Amino acid sequence: MKVISNKPRGQRIFKCKKLNNKTKSRRPLWIEPIGKSWWFDLDIGEWYQVYDPNRYSVSSYYSMIHDGYHNVYSLKSAKRLIYKWNVPKGTWFKVSLPYIGYYFKIKK
Repeated sequence: MKVISNKPRGQRIFKCKKLNNKTKSRRPLWIEPIGKSWWFDLDIGEWYQVYDPNRYSVSSYYSMIHDGYHNVYSLKSAKRLIYKWNVPKGTWFKVSLPYIGYYFKIKK
C-alpha cells in the first residue's frame, strides 16, 4: 500500500485524539474512494461501483458505529480496513482527518 500526505514531515497528524482534558469526544476519519463513483453497501459491508437505489448505501465511510461497523480514528487502522476491503488493486482512497487541510491518499 502506498500512502501520500499533503503535509511535510513533522507536521503530519496520524490519529484523532483528545486535545485536552476538557474535550470529551473524538471524531472519526472520513474515508472515500477517489475517482469513479463507489458506493459502500451497509448491509454486506462491501464497495460497489454502479449505484443501485434498492441497496442501503453511502458514498463514504464515516461514523459507522450506528450501522454496526467500527469507527476509524487512526491512519494505521484506516490502512488495515482498506487492505481488507474487496476493491481492485490500484484504487485510491482519500482519508481525511477532522482538522482542516490534513488528509492522506492511500493506494491499495
